[in-house]
Amino acid sequence: MKFGQYLIAVSMLLPVHVTQAAQPLRFGLHLSAPWSFYNEQGEPDGFEYRLVSRIFNDAGYKVEYEFYSYNRLLKQFADKKLDCASPVAITYPGASYTQPYLPFQDVAISRKEANLTIDTLQDLSDKRIAAYQQARQVLGADFQHAVSTAGYLELAERELQLELLFSNRVDVVVGERRVLLHLAAKLAPHISLSIYPLFDAHDYPAACWQLEHVTLFNRGLQQLAQSGELAKMLQWHDPVVAVGTK
Repeated sequence: MKFGQYLIAVSMLLPVHVTQAAQPLRFGLHLSAPWSFYNEQGEPDGFEYRLVSRIFNDAGYKVEYEFYSYNRLLKQFADKKLDCASPVAITYPGASYTQPYLPFQDVAISRKEANLTIDTLQDLSDKRIAAYQQARQVLGADFQHAVSTAGYLELAERELQLELLFSNRVDVVVGERRVLLHLAAKLAPHISLSIYPLFDAHDYPAACWQLEHVTLFNRGLQQLAQSGELAKMLQWHDPVVAVGTK
C-alpha cells in the first residue's frame, strides 16, 4: 500500500475510534438503599454508587449510571445493554468479574413479637416468606429445599416485602441485612425485629463485558483499600431504632 493510500485508510478509521471512545460507559447498579438509590433531590447516592463513581472518576471515565431492580439489572446486562453491572452473583459466559468488594450479609428477619424460633434453614419450611428476586438461585440448594414447602414469594420491591411483614401477611423476610434495617428504620422505627443470621456473609463483585474495565476497576479498588478509604466508604452503622437481635 502506498503511503498516501495508508493515510486515507487511517483517516477513515480515526473518526470511528474517537466516537467509540467518547461514548460514556453504561454502568448498572441494583436500586437498593443504602447501597445505591436516589436521594430526596433525585440524585444518585449510596455506598456502592459513591465507591464505583469514585473509581471511574479518578480514572477519567465518563459513566452513565442506571439503577434497576435486580432481575431487570441482570436482564439488561445479559442483553449487553450495559457495559458493567453490580452486584452480579451469577456467572455469564464471556463476562469478566472484578474483585469481590461488596460485603453482603443475607439474614432472615421477623417481628420480635411473633416470638419465632428460627435456628436453621429448615425452620423456614412452615413459614410465610418474602425474599428478593433471584434469592433461591443466589442462596443455594439448601435454601431452595427449605422454602419448597413454605409459603414463598420473591418481590422486587423491598418496601413491599417489609410492609407485608409489618402487616402480618408474611412471617419472615429474607434479604441483605443493611438494606432491611435501613428500610425498617424508615418505614416503621417503632417495630422491633428479630434477626436470624442463617447465611454466610459474602463479598460480591461487579461484572463487565470488557476486561479492560475490570482491570481499571480492580486497580482503583486496590488503591482505595491501601489508602484506607475503602473501609471508610463502606462503613455501616445500624440505624438507631428499636431493632432487636436474636
